[in-house]
Amino acid sequence: MDNQHRYIEIDGQQIPVSEEVYRAYKRPAWAEHKRKEREIRCRDENGNRCTADCSNCNKQRTGSVLSMDRFTDEGFEVADTIDLTELIADKLLFEELYAALEELAPDNRRIMELFSIGKSEREIATDIGLSQKAINKRKTKLFSQLRERLKDSI
Repeated sequence: MDNQHRYIEIDGQQIPVSEEVYRAYKRPAWAEHKRKEREIRCRDENGNRCTADCSNCNKQRTGSVLSMDRFTDEGFEVADTIDLTELIADKLLFEELYAALEELAPDNRRIMELFSIGKSEREIATDIGLSQKAINKRKTKLFSQLRERLKDSI
Protein backbone atom coordinates (compact mmCIF):
# COMPACT_ATOMS: atom_id res chain seq x y z
CA MET A 1 0.00 0.00 0.00
CA ASP A 2 1.34 3.43 -0.91
CA ASN A 3 1.67 6.29 1.57
CA GLN A 4 -1.11 8.38 0.04
CA HIS A 5 -4.02 9.19 2.31
CA ARG A 6 -7.45 8.45 0.82
CA TYR A 7 -10.64 10.17 1.88
CA ILE A 8 -14.31 9.62 1.17
CA GLU A 9 -16.76 12.47 1.63
CA ILE A 10 -19.81 11.46 3.65
CA ASP A 11 -22.35 14.09 4.73
CA GLY A 12 -19.83 16.83 4.00
CA GLN A 13 -17.09 15.28 6.12
CA GLN A 14 -13.83 13.83 4.81
CA ILE A 15 -13.39 10.35 6.27
CA PRO A 16 -9.93 8.75 6.00
CA VAL A 17 -10.08 5.22 4.51
CA SER A 18 -7.69 2.55 3.31
CA GLU A 19 -6.71 2.23 -0.36
CA GLU A 20 -8.86 -0.91 -0.66
CA VAL A 21 -11.98 0.77 0.74
CA TYR A 22 -11.38 3.87 -1.40
CA ARG A 23 -11.12 1.80 -4.59
CA ALA A 24 -14.22 -0.25 -3.73
CA TYR A 25 -16.16 2.96 -3.04
CA LYS A 26 -15.05 4.70 -6.23
CA ARG A 27 -15.20 1.68 -8.60
CA PRO A 28 -18.90 2.12 -9.62
CA ALA A 29 -18.38 5.83 -10.37
CA TRP A 30 -15.26 5.09 -12.39
CA ALA A 31 -17.06 2.33 -14.30
CA GLU A 32 -19.96 4.66 -15.14
CA HIS A 33 -17.55 7.36 -16.30
CA LYS A 34 -15.72 4.86 -18.51
CA ARG A 35 -19.04 3.54 -19.92
CA LYS A 36 -20.13 7.05 -20.87
CA GLU A 37 -16.76 7.75 -22.42
CA ARG A 38 -16.97 4.56 -24.50
CA GLU A 39 -20.55 5.27 -25.49
CA ILE A 40 -19.69 8.47 -27.31
CA ARG A 41 -16.92 6.89 -29.37
CA CYS A 42 -18.05 5.92 -32.86
CA ARG A 43 -17.49 2.45 -34.31
CA ASP A 44 -16.39 1.27 -37.72
CA GLU A 45 -18.19 -1.25 -39.95
CA ASN A 46 -16.72 -4.18 -37.95
CA GLY A 47 -17.86 -2.78 -34.60
CA ASN A 48 -14.38 -1.69 -33.51
CA ARG A 49 -14.07 1.59 -31.64
CA CYS A 50 -12.74 4.46 -33.69
CA THR A 51 -9.45 6.03 -32.57
CA ALA A 52 -9.72 9.15 -34.75
CA ASP A 53 -10.54 12.65 -33.56
CA CYS A 54 -14.29 12.61 -32.75
CA SER A 55 -14.74 16.31 -33.49
CA ASN A 56 -14.00 15.63 -37.17
CA CYS A 57 -16.02 12.42 -37.40
CA ASN A 58 -19.10 12.34 -39.60
CA LYS A 59 -20.46 9.12 -38.10
CA GLN A 60 -23.46 9.12 -35.78
CA ARG A 61 -22.44 8.51 -32.17
CA THR A 62 -24.67 7.62 -29.23
CA GLY A 63 -24.80 10.50 -26.78
CA SER A 64 -23.52 13.03 -29.30
CA VAL A 65 -25.20 16.31 -30.06
CA LEU A 66 -27.57 16.04 -33.00
CA SER A 67 -27.66 18.66 -35.72
CA MET A 68 -30.94 19.95 -37.16
CA ASP A 69 -29.15 20.45 -40.49
CA ARG A 70 -28.15 16.80 -40.52
CA PHE A 71 -31.78 15.76 -40.04
CA THR A 72 -32.83 17.91 -43.01
CA ASP A 73 -29.95 16.61 -45.13
CA GLU A 74 -31.09 13.05 -44.42
CA GLY A 75 -34.65 13.84 -45.54
CA PHE A 76 -36.40 14.32 -42.19
CA GLU A 77 -38.79 17.21 -41.80
CA VAL A 78 -38.09 19.46 -38.86
CA ALA A 79 -41.18 20.99 -37.25
CA ASP A 80 -41.58 24.74 -37.13
CA THR A 81 -40.45 26.51 -34.02
CA ILE A 82 -42.84 26.38 -31.10
CA ASP A 83 -44.36 29.62 -29.87
CA LEU A 84 -43.51 29.46 -26.18
CA THR A 85 -46.16 31.97 -25.10
CA GLU A 86 -48.84 30.00 -26.94
CA LEU A 87 -47.64 26.77 -25.34
CA ILE A 88 -47.77 28.32 -21.86
CA ALA A 89 -51.21 29.80 -22.51
CA ASP A 90 -52.49 26.38 -23.63
CA LYS A 91 -51.04 24.73 -20.53
CA LEU A 92 -52.68 27.29 -18.24
CA LEU A 93 -55.99 26.85 -20.05
CA PHE A 94 -55.79 23.06 -19.66
CA GLU A 95 -55.05 23.43 -15.96
CA GLU A 96 -58.06 25.73 -15.56
CA LEU A 97 -60.24 23.29 -17.51
CA TYR A 98 -59.04 20.38 -15.39
CA ALA A 99 -59.82 22.34 -12.20
CA ALA A 100 -63.30 23.19 -13.52
CA LEU A 101 -63.99 19.55 -14.40
CA GLU A 102 -62.84 18.42 -10.95
CA GLU A 103 -65.49 20.68 -9.38
CA LEU A 104 -68.34 19.01 -11.28
CA ALA A 105 -70.65 16.49 -9.68
CA PRO A 106 -69.55 12.89 -10.35
CA ASP A 107 -72.38 12.21 -12.86
CA ASN A 108 -71.63 15.38 -14.81
CA ARG A 109 -67.90 14.65 -14.75
CA ARG A 110 -68.61 11.17 -16.13
CA ILE A 111 -70.73 12.66 -18.93
CA MET A 112 -67.90 15.01 -19.90
CA GLU A 113 -65.40 12.16 -19.72
CA LEU A 114 -67.50 10.04 -22.07
CA PHE A 115 -67.89 12.97 -24.48
CA SER A 116 -64.13 13.48 -24.46
CA ILE A 117 -63.54 9.93 -25.69
CA GLY A 118 -66.03 10.36 -28.54
CA LYS A 119 -69.13 8.63 -27.19
CA SER A 120 -72.47 9.70 -28.67
CA GLU A 121 -75.31 11.09 -26.57
CA ARG A 122 -77.20 7.82 -27.05
CA GLU A 123 -74.21 5.73 -25.83
CA ILE A 124 -73.74 8.02 -22.83
CA ALA A 125 -77.45 7.81 -22.01
CA THR A 126 -77.25 4.02 -22.00
CA ASP A 127 -74.10 4.10 -19.84
CA ILE A 128 -75.45 6.64 -17.30
CA GLY A 129 -79.06 5.38 -17.26
CA LEU A 130 -80.76 8.56 -18.49
CA SER A 131 -82.58 9.45 -21.67
CA GLN A 132 -80.74 10.84 -24.68
CA LYS A 133 -82.69 14.09 -24.33
CA ALA A 134 -81.58 14.46 -20.67
CA ILE A 135 -77.97 13.91 -21.70
CA ASN A 136 -78.35 16.52 -24.44
CA LYS A 137 -79.70 19.10 -21.96
CA ARG A 138 -76.95 18.34 -19.42
CA LYS A 139 -74.30 18.52 -22.10
CA THR A 140 -75.52 21.91 -23.27
CA LYS A 141 -75.64 23.20 -19.69
CA LEU A 142 -72.19 21.78 -18.82
CA PHE A 143 -70.53 23.25 -21.90
CA SER A 144 -72.13 26.60 -21.16
CA GLN A 145 -70.84 26.49 -17.55
CA LEU A 146 -67.34 25.55 -18.68
CA ARG A 147 -67.34 28.22 -21.39
CA GLU A 148 -68.37 30.85 -18.81
CA ARG A 149 -65.71 29.68 -16.35
CA LEU A 150 -62.95 29.65 -18.96
CA LYS A 151 -64.04 32.87 -20.72
CA ASP A 152 -61.45 34.97 -18.88
CA SER A 153 -58.70 32.39 -19.54
CA ILE A 154 -59.14 32.39 -23.31
